[in-house]
Amino acid sequence: MGYKKLMEQRLATESDIFQISQLYFDIYQGTYPDPLMKDFSLIKNFICSHEGFWFIRKNEKGMIIASVLASYDEENLFAKAFGAVVRTEFRGQKVMEELLAFAIDYLKKNTTGVDVIYSTTRTVNEAAQTLTEKLGFKKIGIFPNAHRTNDYETHCLAAIITPQALEKRYSDYKLHFKLESLYKVVASEVGLGEMESIVPEKPSKELKIPGELEILQSPKFVAFRYASLKADKKLEFEFFPFHQPNLMIVTPDQSVELFCHLSPIDGYCVIIGGKMPSNLDFTELFLRTNKLLRDAGARYIEAIVRADRPKILESIMKAKFIPCGFFPAFQKVNNKRYDFLVLSRSFEVFDFQNVKLKGLNQVYLEEYFKAWKSMALNPKLLEV
Repeated sequence: MGYKKLMEQRLATESDIFQISQLYFDIYQGTYPDPLMKDFSLIKNFICSHEGFWFIRKNEKGMIIASVLASYDEENLFAKAFGAVVRTEFRGQKVMEELLAFAIDYLKKNTTGVDVIYSTTRTVNEAAQTLTEKLGFKKIGIFPNAHRTNDYETHCLAAIITPQALEKRYSDYKLHFKLESLYKVVASEVGLGEMESIVPEKPSKELKIPGELEILQSPKFVAFRYASLKADKKLEFEFFPFHQPNLMIVTPDQSVELFCHLSPIDGYCVIIGGKMPSNLDFTELFLRTNKLLRDAGARYIEAIVRADRPKILESIMKAKFIPCGFFPAFQKVNNKRYDFLVLSRSFEVFDFQNVKLKGLNQVYLEEYFKAWKSMALNPKLLEV
């Protein structure tokens, strides 16, 4: 009997929960930044949900040797693959390549549809980057020092963007001029046409400075409040897939309510969306938010904004958020798919001692630092 015939790959069930948790502990020794991988109740909820798919591979002795997860969004017809891990002694045998290929095929056949599948890959070695490349993932960005396990981890953003997704892509807009260089790299990788760029116009009305802001850390209330505002369509922007808010930044009169998710394990934070006046000064809001989140334990903040909104992008970049990825045809609204810019703000000294970048991922890191130098350094320092 051949090696491959002895391997079983399938969706995980509740009977696999202990082995799954043991697998991630054996590899990461408790340092994996996502609590999902070690909390039995969270694992069970994910396995039993309609939006969660947990794929495993077992050897002939019934031991789980590999695992990868996928979250699915039916409204936007996309999925996120994450949490890939293989036991050390089985690496180099195409175990994860075959399991991830199985997962992708399963999602295509057993969901309403998948226009886009994306993933973030670790950069401590080139294997993960090579694996996703073989399966058709295109490189579209990088997250410098986004997570922290034993060391700071830089992750790469890659996606399978299907022809049907690109057919629905909304491209009738002008690109913010600071994104030209980044866009050209993504366009060459994904196969996008050229886009005209502009310098955003200055605001046509006086912007309102946000009042006093404070952090409210009450996860259940925050989740309820967010869901209520979203249902009532009162959120100015509210798109950050597969993240639920666990804190909010709010003014006493609740004219501003900004929702975030902060990981207490490694300080990774994302800004999910918020309710605010239409004439609010976004630069001032994000500058104050930076300080509040840093004081609350955030060491890295991420935000995504539709690429066809250059005025908002200008405001957020003035708050020292650096463009780090460009995601074409991401969100689906009616029958159009909209491009998004990914931006990040780090409070750490960059550490790339363990980074091994492959191909375009090196280019994305160089693009990030070009943007960082122009946006974060005093012009006199650029000459040094």
